Amino acid sequence: MRLFSGPWGELRVFADEALPPAAGGMADVSARFGVGFRPALLRFPRWAAWPEAPYVAVWPDDGVLPDLTEDAVEASDDLAGVVLAELVRHKCFVCGARFEVVRPETAIPVLGRNLARHRIVSGCPACGSDFGRSRIDGLALSQLP
Repeated sequence: MRLFSGPWGELRVFADEALPPAAGGMADVSARFGVGFRPALLRFPRWAAWPEAPYVAVWPDDGVLPDLTEDAVEASDDLAGVVLAELVRHKCFVCGARFEVVRPETAIPVLGRNLARHRIVSGCPACGSDFGRSRIDGLALSQLP
């Protein structure tokens, strides 16, 4: 686990170690979506009463995943291009296929406005309908049974 901090707060990004209960349900994020998708917990120290919020830290395809060990030396660009995302479930409005979607968090751009460096998957891969009809889009999709 690696702790990143800035004026926005603290972000704990996990490598392959066991996750705390607050990040439950995200243990296999990297296995399902790729190495650039890492479980993370965001905390705002100013508001100590707020619990840590679970997110997926997503590095862009052209980015380099930094060393996520606790004693790693922090480079200024380790979070370059990273966006925070949530795991949500969506159902295609056309065919009913269900997906787990890595949906970028755009309301709280704590790491900057980095979405332009990421590829957005848009539309339903099961039936081929576009976003306008399917309402499916995100940084990555995984079809559910």
